[in-house]
Amino acid sequence: MDKQKLFNLIERVGALIRVEERKAAAALSLHPAHLQVLRYLAQCNRYSNTPVAVSDYFGTTKGSISQSLLILQQHGYLQKEPDPKDQRLVHLVLTPKGKALARNMDLTSLPNKEEIFKGLDTADLQAMQHVAEQLLYNIQRVNQYQTFGQCHTCQYLRIVGRNNFRCGLTQELLESDETLKICRDHAFPPISRSSNLTINQ
Repeated sequence: MDKQKLFNLIERVGALIRVEERKAAAALSLHPAHLQVLRYLAQCNRYSNTPVAVSDYFGTTKGSISQSLLILQQHGYLQKEPDPKDQRLVHLVLTPKGKALARNMDLTSLPNKEEIFKGLDTADLQAMQHVAEQLLYNIQRVNQYQTFGQCHTCQYLRIVGRNNFRCGLTQELLESDETLKICRDHAFPPISRSSNLTINQ
């Protein structure tokens, strides 16, 4: 097995996807990083929509993230709201315009997406997803990155009734749809690893 060739293929696929992202971003007078921030904010939970969390997710400096946030705010895609419990915290909330763009992100960032899966059946796609998830997990583990996984795969999630959940870390109640969001405080259970890792790293 030529692992270097496999790595080169993965790298090339990623590079070509970024080319398409640049085209989509340019059409909106944005940078690809701006679209990536929007995509993240559309997926994250209420504990993870702060400038620091965005910086941690992308592994970039606070300065570069601040510039991206400022541009998105100027374009009317997001707004900053103070935390109701801690006025030192600022939450990044997508505006209706930002939410609309995030919903269309898959189509605008890679309009021919379905074509790249042509010739692959369900078994192929499931195998690819499993491999990609394992690779992501390995990269996160080896380099000690935060997983930013979905709530329902986290060791802190507590089920307190039918469709009722609580975060064992914050002790706050969670709505059912919130358990599908990604969180910066996510941690896999120590005895197992879920297959639902976060995407768009």
